[in-house]
Amino acid sequence: MPGQPGSMHDDRPTATLPALVEHGYEVWLWIDARVAGFPVQARRMLGHRIVDAALDALTATTEAAYLPRGLARVARLDCANRSLTVLRILLRGARDRKHLSVEQHEHVMNLVDDWGRQIGGWLRAERGRPGHG
Repeated sequence: MPGQPGSMHDDRPTATLPALVEHGYEVWLWIDARVAGFPVQARRMLGHRIVDAALDALTATTEAAYLPRGLARVARLDCANRSLTVLRILLRGARDRKHLSVEQHEHVMNLVDDWGRQIGGWLRAERGRPGHG
């Protein structure tokens, strides 16, 4: 049936999307565990914003998975990208404030950048479809 998972007419990119959502979930878990170790004041302010940005990106990525091809999906992927940009800035601040080590920051930035590249690839594919320029 058209629109059913795994069918030839399925609007979701089944080969990459579950992995993309899973990757975002793993990034959020890593971030949440690190933020729990921040000093109380940093956890209340910066940590809360970092976790929110990761959850916003994860939510938008997951929602895009369940939308049909089109402008709504592109909008959710754009939202995920914006959330990742905010997340990168906040993580940089956490490193500069010494709440994350340089090694932790490099690790999480590699994870976030990989997530962003996957979203970017999906966005390019969506925008390359007729009517989605």
